[in-house]
This record gives sequence, structure tokens and C-alpha cells, in this order.
Amino acid sequence: MKSDSSSPTQGESSSFSSSSSTWEEMDEWGPEKVLQVYDPDTGMKGILVIDNTSTGPGKGGIRFAESVSPLEVFRLARTMTWKCAAAGLPFGGAKGGIVANPNAVDRVSWMRSFAKMIKPYCPSQYIAATDVGTTELEMAVFAHEIGDMRACTGKPLELGGIPHELGTTGYGVSVALEASLEVLDRLPSSNLTRVQSTLKELGDGSEGGRERTVTIQGFGNVGSFTAKFLDDLPRIKVVGVSDVSAFIYDRNGLNIPRLMTDMKGKTKLSELSRDHHISSSSTSEHRSSNSNNNTARAHQYDIRDKDEIFDVDADIFIPAALGGVINDKTAPKLREHGVKIIVEAANIPTLPSADEYLIKNGILIIPDFLANAGGVIGSFVEYQGRTEKEAFELIRYKITKNIRQVLVEALMQTGSIQDLEIVNPRKVAVDLSQQVVYRAMLLRKGAINVAREAYARKDRISI
Repeated sequence: MKSDSSSPTQGESSSFSSSSSTWEEMDEWGPEKVLQVYDPDTGMKGILVIDNTSTGPGKGGIRFAESVSPLEVFRLARTMTWKCAAAGLPFGGAKGGIVANPNAVDRVSWMRSFAKMIKPYCPSQYIAATDVGTTELEMAVFAHEIGDMRACTGKPLELGGIPHELGTTGYGVSVALEASLEVLDRLPSSNLTRVQSTLKELGDGSEGGRERTVTIQGFGNVGSFTAKFLDDLPRIKVVGVSDVSAFIYDRNGLNIPRLMTDMKGKTKLSELSRDHHISSSSTSEHRSSNSNNNTARAHQYDIRDKDEIFDVDADIFIPAALGGVINDKTAPKLREHGVKIIVEAANIPTLPSADEYLIKNGILIIPDFLANAGGVIGSFVEYQGRTEKEAFELIRYKITKNIRQVLVEALMQTGSIQDLEIVNPRKVAVDLSQQVVYRAMLLRKGAINVAREAYARKDRISI
């Protein structure tokens, strides 16, 4: 059974039926389609939002969680519209959602049911991928039910896929931070504003420069691989990671390889044993000593409450879990504890009011649709039938190029509001993405002359 989003049936959950606000979110960009589907045989309730397909079929993962709502799926689909445009990919924006705890239902039958319901739109208008609650195995089920391997990406290697479990998104986040620090390091030494001077100091790439400390909120696929790749970079020190169960902290730097090894077979940080707790000096040894130090002495876990991640000092904060974690309560804590850069590995992690507060207080935010584009860039490479090696190469090229373009322009446009400095990469990135989508929409309409003029002038015209 399919329903339009304006007529929920009696007995549906509030997250499934409270979709009237999606109509309020409609604008000149989309969404083109909002579908709610229900299978009375399995109880499956699903949502598909196809936001904008002017640049190609809508691309976006399938989120499998109890909290999924039409409004959330729409906002994630819109993020995908800007993400694909910013990355220069021939995809539009879309997103799928299944409303349930995947561990409390028959996830295979629910995924088959969802695929069957939206089959008419795949892959011509929607190409799926993994997201929260879904893995390469669900993508295999989805592709087989649709009957077309092009219906999704993130499939197992055996089906020609480049699984997100290889860490493409986390790798892209590390590249985004690396590129940001390089841009900041290259700022001129004179005639800088106060905020620019602070950021340049943080970006200092000289051998004598201090280590930059990082905390990562979320230690699933994206967070753990972000930590892994950051640990390989010079003078980057991951001092804390958290998940839904706990926060692990070491001011001298966590032993990330040891942590990832110890997490094998576990699903939560709280499952790590406290019995191996020793003095905090030992974990820093893995950076400077030989491999023989990767022994029992490296087992050091200061396990704290998950929300304490907002109560420790760090230069860089990376939200890598669900949305809305940076809000009116947590944003002042980040500022108080010295955070100067936020790299949004999660989708929509910062609420608008918190975003405004942080920008006005000189904190640089690298927006989600630039920072976490590694996943969709890898998906594009898979869609073309290319290799894992090519995926990682293209991720580095595109994210580095986009970060440099956006950040340089944002720093050049540094302005002030009520005597507060404003550096806003998100605004610059959205403007650039809108240019791409706007011209594509003109071409789809057949307005060739107008589109040609817009291309020539690089117009930023509102539709």
C-alpha cells in the first residue's frame, strides 16, 4: 500500500504520519516526490523522498531506525542534492527511510518489502546506498529484489560493489580536515583579522608546530575510520571518542590501532574493560616508540559518560553520528573548551541556531555535504564499475579541490555582524551548489539560451 504524505492512516506511528511539515519545507528546489509506503504483511513502514533530479537520478542512503520521519528524510535528501552538486557528480538528491529498530524486526523481509514498494523508481529516479542501520548485506537484498545491480551502491565486493565498510566516508572526512589545515597554513602572515590569525596558528604545518587535538562524537563506521585515517596524519592527536554508550578520553592521545583492535567483536565502547586501566602516559608511546610497545601496557581506557565529550578541551570537534547533536546546549560548551574547527562528518549535526552562534564566535564549520562526501564519491566510482583504488583517489582529489575553493572564498568574504567576525563556508558552499542545480534545472526545462547566459556569467540567481 502506498499513500501520499497528506493522508496518514489511523494507527500509524507519529514519526510515520507527522509529515504535514514536509509541505512547509517545499521550495523552488523540491522535493519532487514524497512517498510513504506500508506493507500490511510484514508491518514495514517506509519513506522515500526524491528531492531534485535535474543533475541525475536521486542518490541517497536508506536509513533504518525508529526515529525516521518524512521531515528528517526530506532534510537528508536536500543535503544529498547539495552534496552531489558540490562534488560535481551526475546525481541528484534523494533519501530512503524504514521506520523500525532493525534489530527488532526481520530486517531482510522488511528491506525486500521496501524495495518492492519503490521498485518503479529504481534506478531511473533513485539509487540507494547504506546509511544508519543498513550495511552492504541489506544492499545485496535490495539490489536482488529490484532486479538491477545499478539500483544501489555500497554492495558487497562479490556483487561488484565498493562497500562503505572500507571507510570511504571516514577517509573523506580526514581529507577535508587535512585540506582545511593546509589552506589555513597558507594564509598570509600580515593583515589578518583576529579569527583568521587564530585559524592560521591552528593550521601551522611547520615541524615545530604543536599537535592539534581532536574529539570524535560517534564511533561507528564513519567515526572509527575517521579516527583511523586521522591517526596517520602528522601532528593530529585524537584524544577522545564517544558513542551512544560511553566516552573514552586520554589527553595524551588515544592509541587508535589498539582501540580498533579491542573493539572487534564489540558493538559499544562501554563493552571495553576497565581492568586494563593504567597511567595515561602509556598510550602516547604508540606514536614514538617501536611496535613492541603495542602490548598490554597500551590497554588504557578512561571510560566516562557519553556526554562528557562536550566537557573536555580540544582544537577540533568531529560529530560523526546522528543529526542535531550540536545545539543550543552543547555549542557553548564547545566554545568554552577551545574548539576552533568543527568538521561535520554526520549529516545535519548542527542546528541552525547553534550554527549561527558558533559562526559569530569565530568557530570554523566545515559543512557536512563537503566533509562527508567521500561516501557518495565512492558510490559514483562503484556505479561506473571502477575499482576501490580509483575510489580513494577520486575522493582525495574532489574533496581537496572543493575544500580549497570554498574555504578560500569564505576567508576572502570574512565580514562582520555587530562587530563579530563571520567566516561562513556553509553559505559559500550552498551558493556554489545552487548554481550547479539552477543551471541544470534550466537545461531540463529547455531554456537553453537562459542556461547559456547563466553559465557564461556564473549567475547566482534565485529561481
